[in-house]
Amino acid sequence: MRTMTLLLAGALALGACAAMDRFAKPETVGNWVITKNGESGPGCVATRQFVNPNSQVRMGINATSTPPSGYLAIYVQGYEGIKPGQSIPATFKVGERVFKGTFTGQNQAGFGGAVVPVDNTDFIYSLGNYDAMTVTYDKDHRVIVPLDDVDPAIASLRACQDSLTK
Repeated sequence: MRTMTLLLAGALALGACAAMDRFAKPETVGNWVITKNGESGPGCVATRQFVNPNSQVRMGINATSTPPSGYLAIYVQGYEGIKPGQSIPATFKVGERVFKGTFTGQNQAGFGGAVVPVDNTDFIYSLGNYDAMTVTYDKDHRVIVPLDDVDPAIASLRACQDSLTK
């Protein structure tokens, strides 16, 4: 009986370690990559690469706030109209919700990015309920991010974040 109890306890401990190690390296889920982000808590982030324009979209959890909140971000390469440090307005629209932020030129010429906070993690976890996210910056630059494949990535993002809080 004692041997069986020790084996069961050992199996449970190994299972817990495996769950924690699951996100030790980036995990690819469809078109999204889920990683831990030490700067946000630690929190977890889902990232997707796009071309035309060459860009990267992120949705993540900011665990530095109480309670934790979420954020949306975009980084675009090849935008020559912005100098490093220069800022222009940016808008992220998901369904009827609009989040305003600032698109700022990065140190690498022709590269800019914007990050906007969202009020809670539930909004990030519900992104699968929407068809697309539209990011607009400057007067006529728009990136439409399809969200039709985001459900498995959101599930993985939630599992990643849960593994950090246990």
